[in-house]
Amino acid sequence: MARPSDQMRLLIRLDADPRVGLGHAVRVAELLSHITMPLDSHIGSVGGQAGVYFADNVTHHNLPAGNPAEFLELAREIGADMLLIDQPDQTGESWQQYHDSALPVIAIDDYGGEVQADLVFNGTVIDDYHHYPLIADKSRIFCGGPYALLNPVFGQLPHNPTRRKTVLIVIGGGRRARQWALSLTGDHSPFSPGDFDKITMIIGGTFADGDELRRRCARLRINLQQNIPQQQLARMLSDHSVALITGGMIVYEAVASGCPVIIFPQEENLIREAEYFARNDAAINLGYNGGMDMNRVRKALDMKIIPASDSIGGIDGIDGKGMIRVATELNNFLQHFRSGQNK
Repeated sequence: MARPSDQMRLLIRLDADPRVGLGHAVRVAELLSHITMPLDSHIGSVGGQAGVYFADNVTHHNLPAGNPAEFLELAREIGADMLLIDQPDQTGESWQQYHDSALPVIAIDDYGGEVQADLVFNGTVIDDYHHYPLIADKSRIFCGGPYALLNPVFGQLPHNPTRRKTVLIVIGGGRRARQWALSLTGDHSPFSPGDFDKITMIIGGTFADGDELRRRCARLRINLQQNIPQQQLARMLSDHSVALITGGMIVYEAVASGCPVIIFPQEENLIREAEYFARNDAAINLGYNGGMDMNRVRKALDMKIIPASDSIGGIDGIDGKGMIRVATELNNFLQHFRSGQNK
């Protein structure tokens, strides 16, 4: 597969579907836009949805099974120089296989553990998720809020709502998030027409039952939008007085923007982060089961919420500049690798 002599061929492993969500594709696509080293980028994913988040110059390859052996065979076929893994279904065995391939490995990870890679980025705020016992060179592990992979726009727009009380609802992926959206707009909805100046709900491109949700939102005068660009989401966070959100990357985006947040951790692996932000007075945590209690949601909406930027933003460095920091370290790593190739 021909390419310019100064380009390195990067093969990326990620998925974007209702099960794993869209966040992995969104953050890697944004990261690539900040890389200055010449790259010939390829994606290996299960299904065809991941490719739509990337520029036309990124080549997408469908992996029928998505196992490490299949991915490494693709790496051999295209002549990859380096691997980047941002896919949560990895095990100690799969990391060992990547390590044994002799290709440099970059890991974007959220939980720590048996990762084996030459460079690791983990932007989560939970210290327990930052331990990598199989990596000897700790200087190549970058963890914590300063490395949260956010689009920089979330830290650039000041939080300045222009109306008295407006609510932005952001629904994540997965079965429980879908159920939550339908509960928020159902017969026992915490919203009534006229109670708030404006209510906006955002759903992703993989949301099921969109027609039913649109009908319900219209009844409650909720402005429903789907699959919006990151820049538009950042503007909405700056314009609304409170954000009612499922867990995940949107929590970090809201913290960077300064918008007060109410979190419903809709998956068990998001519980600890929601508890962390609530413990640091940066959010109201509805809890894993409490988010489905519409009375509890309404009570939270009626509470005075401290803007996240007034409490935790400066402490843990979630300032929207993590993407730039990661891109800088990755550019340095790529430069070092290319210099070694040319010797």
